[in-house]
Amino acid sequence: MTQSIHPQTFRNGEIHDWYKLVLGFSDHLVADIIDEFQLKPGAAVFDPFCGSGTTVVECKKRGVNCSAVDANPSSWFAARVKTNWRLIPEKIVAAVDQVCDAFPNAREDREALVSDPTYKYIDECGMLDRGWISKANLWDVLAIKSSVRGLPVGTAYKNVLLLAAMNELVHTASNVRFGPELYCSKQSERVDVLKHFRTHVEQMVEDLKIARACNTSFTDVVLGDSRKLSRSWLQVPRGGFDAVICSPPYPTEHDYTRNSRLELAFLEHVTDRESLRGIKKTMVRSHTKGIYVTDADSKQVDGNGRISRLAQRIESKAKKKSYGFARLYGRVTKEYFGGMKRHLRTLRPLLKEGARCAYIVGDQASYFQTRIPTAQILAEIAEQVGFEVETIRVWRRKWATSTQRYLSENVLLLRNQ
Repeated sequence: MTQSIHPQTFRNGEIHDWYKLVLGFSDHLVADIIDEFQLKPGAAVFDPFCGSGTTVVECKKRGVNCSAVDANPSSWFAARVKTNWRLIPEKIVAAVDQVCDAFPNAREDREALVSDPTYKYIDECGMLDRGWISKANLWDVLAIKSSVRGLPVGTAYKNVLLLAAMNELVHTASNVRFGPELYCSKQSERVDVLKHFRTHVEQMVEDLKIARACNTSFTDVVLGDSRKLSRSWLQVPRGGFDAVICSPPYPTEHDYTRNSRLELAFLEHVTDRESLRGIKKTMVRSHTKGIYVTDADSKQVDGNGRISRLAQRIESKAKKKSYGFARLYGRVTKEYFGGMKRHLRTLRPLLKEGARCAYIVGDQASYFQTRIPTAQILAEIAEQVGFEVETIRVWRRKWATSTQRYLSENVLLLRNQ
């Protein structure tokens, strides 16, 4: 007999709080959309820009099957760990005890700490000098990582502890803060990283005890480029997905790899410029530091007069500026919408006829205070590739200090025809 799902068992923060992205979106909003779409246990949802797993976790809490994709390896790692509810809580408790026992010796092995790829990258790229984190706190985190990797347990158990350590690296050990752009604050030289790590793991264990009782749905999180969706590398249910719930990047100067740079370094996905560049090239272009000579997504929207006029307006203002990145603002705008058109075109074959899609996107005015109505333009593009636009609904308004105006974050609702 299939166990019934009781989402009210959760307070709603469980699992989500294991690790969150500052640019992530609301789990309460996801829950509202699941209710609006009337998605029941057994339905299949797809999130092509899953971040740290807000949609996939919320679906799993309700017994809704969910597949997801993200191009950022640290987000992909977090989402996969947060959706593995088969683990035995008592084994995690025993493992964290072993980590705490092994920590002192690992912390004393200075040679191993400074030769760790994470330390080498953070040191060589100047993050230590710029105050992203102190050496002492970084060594604490790396000693935890070393202790976790030495455990005689399976990879899935190690990954839970590594996620906890990654969370503490950013939120406890580092001086990094988000507003939403990353900046460094002043912080005391030492924090008890091990204590915070253990406390966080203990909370994860309590969450898992609740979650295990609701572990009846299918989840799949894949590392990949959402502009190239295909059944060849995705597990698509027979007949296609019932719905899409996601929050893609916006055309603004949020460098998603910079905001997760510590995490990417911790997991050793970024060890030099080339590895960082490789990750950026798999992402929808949304900021000037992610633009490359070979990029050609803009060709997808060459015939869109609205996007062309918008880009021309931005480029005209850029001519008066001396800083180099300003000259790329117009191109970012075209590359972004071209990339999203590629995404929507490859998405349609994966959906059932009549499948409903919710895209949470924000208007922007980062480029010389030129307003970019993201949802409206994406709606035009979606219609061009065969979607029906149901509505654009304001979710919330946020005050933009750089432009001294309110900008809307919207829910763009589409239906696959």
